[in-house]
Amino acid sequence: MGAAAAAMLAGIAAAQAGNLKIESWRNDDADIWNSKIIPAFNKTFPDIKVEFAPSAPTDYDAALNARLDGGTAGDLITCRPFDRALALYQKHQLDDLSALKGMGNFSDVAKAAWQTDDGKATFCVPMASVIHGFIYNKEAFAKVGATEPKTMAEFHDVLEKLKKDGTYVPLVLGTADQWEAATMGFQNIGPITGWARPGVSI
Repeated sequence: MGAAAAAMLAGIAAAQAGNLKIESWRNDDADIWNSKIIPAFNKTFPDIKVEFAPSAPTDYDAALNARLDGGTAGDLITCRPFDRALALYQKHQLDDLSALKGMGNFSDVAKAAWQTDDGKATFCVPMASVIHGFIYNKEAFAKVGATEPKTMAEFHDVLEKLKKDGTYVPLVLGTADQWEAATMGFQNIGPITGWARPGVSI
C-alpha cells in the first residue's frame, strides 16, 4: 500500500518545493502515512512537504463538505465509493480524471466505484481493491439446513430460513456508528450483490 500511495503522489505532485495536504477518513492510517508513505515520497521529492490530515470516520463527510463548500479542502481527498463521491462530482467539486496519466492501468472494475453511472467520467483514482463478504454461523446454517449461498436468490433463501426458524437474527450489522451501515452495507456490499447498483462487482 505504501509503495502504491507514494507512486500515486509522485504522479500527481510536481517536482518542486511546496506543500501538499491529504485529507482522509482513515485516521487509523496516520502512522503508516507518517512513518512509511510520506518518507518514501520524500526520497524522490524532498522539497515537497506532505501533511496527512485525517478526520474521524464519523466526522469526515460533514467536515469535507464544509471545507469543499468553503474552498478550504485539501489538495487531495479520500473519496467515498459510489454515490457520495458521485454527488461531489455532480456539484463540480471533483474533476473528471479520465485522461489522467496512468488511469488506463486500472481495470474497469477497479474504477467502477469512482465513475458516473454511464462510465464516461472517472473522478477519483483507485488505490486498492477490497473484497467484502459475510461471516456466518455454521451451527445456524446446519440447524436450518442451509448451505453457503452462491446467488442472490440463495442468499435471500438462507435469510428467510433463519427468519422463519426464529433462533437467530438473519443478518446483523453494527449500527452504533452509522457510517458503517452506509459504507459497508449500501456502498460496498450492496453494489456487489445487486441491492443498490446491479451489474457492479468487485
